[in-house]
Amino acid sequence: MPLDLPRTGLLPQAQDLYAALTGQMPRRVPRQELFFDNPAIAHHFIGRDVRGDRLATMELAREIGWGMALATSWGVRIGARNEVASDGTSHYAGGSEVTWEDLDRMPEPDLARVAEDFAVNAEAIRAEGLLVHIFMLHCFHSAATGIGMERLCLMVYDQPDLLREYMRRVEDFNRRALQVVLDAGGVPDIAIFDADCAFKTACMVSPATYRDLIFEPTAATCAMLREAGIIVMMHTDGRIDDVYPVWLEMGLAGAHGVEAQANDLADVKARFGERMTLFGNFDPVVLATERPERIREMAREMVQVGKPGGRYVAAVNTIVGDNVPLENYLAYVSGADEAASY
Repeated sequence: MPLDLPRTGLLPQAQDLYAALTGQMPRRVPRQELFFDNPAIAHHFIGRDVRGDRLATMELAREIGWGMALATSWGVRIGARNEVASDGTSHYAGGSEVTWEDLDRMPEPDLARVAEDFAVNAEAIRAEGLLVHIFMLHCFHSAATGIGMERLCLMVYDQPDLLREYMRRVEDFNRRALQVVLDAGGVPDIAIFDADCAFKTACMVSPATYRDLIFEPTAATCAMLREAGIIVMMHTDGRIDDVYPVWLEMGLAGAHGVEAQANDLADVKARFGERMTLFGNFDPVVLATERPERIREMAREMVQVGKPGGRYVAAVNTIVGDNVPLENYLAYVSGADEAASY
């Protein structure tokens, strides 16, 4: 039976990714990374770096075997602090107290820039035969990093109305940005929330609190996405037992991460794999430090665990960073591809 695809001209790797995300059976388990920052790997595949070069990123996605590329991204947040390290680089250094007045002054990205970026990049991505995705900051991740986790947990009890309003305003902005994207003349295939909300042992707050804070505003954003025919995904690190049920209730099609240090892929697949597409779960530390022969073996085993019944995409838990040796990543790709055929 032929695949039900969003358009013609998609590369086989994009067809497989779309099939996996929509519950159809792909020919092969697709591979897809959401976070990538490794010049050596980029040079191997396309002969140049991709940082700051969206067209190069699209070319890399095609040549490396991924099925989608990023057209635009956005996010709103207040309170986050950065500090400069001894090597001169700037790093996140915690959140800050937030008031009602601060909410009224919440800075917003340039929506005209978002629309322009999407229109230009989406056209180029489609010309490459890839799926188009957008990336947005989820309200919980925005609050957890803008306010800081300790302060957020205190606000659950001391200032619940202010905390809920923070979440509501973030998702209200996400919907306004999405409308600008839709008005730009094209519909993305996939929308991904950057939605970190879990530690390695549990959700960052109680499951009931998490649902109470995020469900209503996020469900409204998800409904808008689904009404437009856009596949909805979320990313989080950490333990997912209490998180995925809430996401499924909102109608999400996919979840990225299934962090290996916090979850057993076979267990997660058995409990959630028929209802949502799982991305993961190769450990980035293992990818950076293990021997290539062992990485190849582990990647092959990972795909064999995740692939039964479809709805699985091979991926690294988080970022393929610049500490990953080229030979290690190539070993990972080889191992995943060896087990990919259905």
